[in-house]
Amino acid sequence: MSAYPYRLQILWITLLVLTWLGYCSPWSGERNLLLGAVMVLVTAASLIGITRRARTRRRTTARILTEVNGTLRTLPSGLKRHTPLVITVGDPNAMSGAWGDDIVRITDAAIWVRCDMPVTLMHVADALKRWRNGQGPDAVALLIAADQGNADTLAAAAWKPWRSAIGAASRAVGYTLPACLAVYAQTPWGKGECPWFGTSGSVPLDAHALPDFLTSRLQRYALAASPAEPESRGLRFALLDALVRWSSKALWPLWADGRSPLHVMAFGVTVVPGVPVSGAPFGCFVAQLTGLTGASTKGRASPRYPLPDALLAGMPRQPIRRAWPRALAHAVMALTVFFGAGTVASADQNRTLMKRLADNLARYQAIPSTQDAVRLDALALIKHDRDELEHYANAGVPMRLDFGLYRGSLWVPIVDRVIADYRPPAAPPSMIELNSMSMFNTGSAVLNPGSNRALVGVLEMIKSHPDKRVLIAGHTDSVGSPDANLKLSLARAAAVRDWLIDASGLSATRFAIQGYGDTRPRASNDIEAGRALNRRVEITLIPDCRDDGSDSTKGHPACS
Repeated sequence: MSAYPYRLQILWITLLVLTWLGYCSPWSGERNLLLGAVMVLVTAASLIGITRRARTRRRTTARILTEVNGTLRTLPSGLKRHTPLVITVGDPNAMSGAWGDDIVRITDAAIWVRCDMPVTLMHVADALKRWRNGQGPDAVALLIAADQGNADTLAAAAWKPWRSAIGAASRAVGYTLPACLAVYAQTPWGKGECPWFGTSGSVPLDAHALPDFLTSRLQRYALAASPAEPESRGLRFALLDALVRWSSKALWPLWADGRSPLHVMAFGVTVVPGVPVSGAPFGCFVAQLTGLTGASTKGRASPRYPLPDALLAGMPRQPIRRAWPRALAHAVMALTVFFGAGTVASADQNRTLMKRLADNLARYQAIPSTQDAVRLDALALIKHDRDELEHYANAGVPMRLDFGLYRGSLWVPIVDRVIADYRPPAAPPSMIELNSMSMFNTGSAVLNPGSNRALVGVLEMIKSHPDKRVLIAGHTDSVGSPDANLKLSLARAAAVRDWLIDASGLSATRFAIQGYGDTRPRASNDIEAGRALNRRVEITLIPDCRDDGSDSTKGHPACS
């Protein structure tokens, strides 16, 4: 895999994000749905942008790749990997003189590819890296015709688009593209080919040290002149030395300033037979430095500029950079982030679950046994928690609680024990029977002082059942007339009711009284023991059967 799989990587990250939102997120469902929709939209926009960029790259580089493949068709297949590949850019004069109408050229030193527009450099560099199966261009050569341009051509604004384009191309191929600066000048003195004078290396060059370093080389060139050409070679030496010094002052600042200066690792100058253009900044510099001036002839055909093969000798070759190790590393990093975010979310939700279990148990245990209805509500929450824990035990722990942090199984025996220990309160007695002989004197409906002890127990039973009404019924034996016994039993029931109202502060509407006289004996009235059982007051708790909610009058009969 030579090209980085951006689309596949984006889909992988989107899948991880949606999985986290769907199975691990502690947020609400509406929020997760909104974030998921935003993620899908961002992914769709990214895929559209990458697809458009790929189409632009294919459209921009189709002709170049066709030329490259056509040129290398008859050469060995390994040539494109073992031969340096250099993209050349530069000012129009230098590019026209070096290339003519060609796009691709193969020399003994490198495969040279031409690029005329800054906006296409990024696509060309990326396409060439794909073409060489992950091995990107080895350098970018900047060709400059020093004596053919004007001041505007050498202005910083003219080269700013190329500097930005080289930075974008470096980002596209994944490394900083080394730059090779090749400077040409035309001279009317001497004929024949002039060698390149310069240096190259694996680290950026120091512009301040270049003039002195190259001057020593140029002096040896001038001293080695044959007897037939001492004057022409001496003039070339002066011109080349001036070209080096002018380049260090006029050209290097164009590339060394700014936030992202170029890494110029090769620099060289040469001269070719020809006539420089009058008024060029370099010509003025030479005239001031040496006093030499060349003939001024405009419109003359530009000579053929040689490509800077010699300057590539010391520059490092770019290794093959396969995309799949980097893509795999990024995919593993995304998976690591997914598990990290899932672990954090799981820890938070497990903490919430444990707190809920502890709070429900503490709330249940804090409720007194006398409030059985409230205890049952709290117990229902605990049973719901138990059902949830059992579901997890049977069906599996969900991802949002997993990641090795789930501790709900430790709570199962605790919750089961609390549920098993619940005991409903004892059912209240349906009726309390009070002996009339211990509470009233014979034939009297006034409570004796000692009857309070028995009535206190009745009062506690009534308060523990606030949803019930109280029926108080009086009974007598058969001694005396039936009318007198009926009135006596009703009066004794009223006396008990009045005491309970005064002692408890309860509303009179909760009480009902009934006098039965001797009509409901429990035993025979023929013997004293039977008559003693029949003399009694019965207190019974009954449901409230009133429909209209209005207060009952004193002495209202109880519901049957």
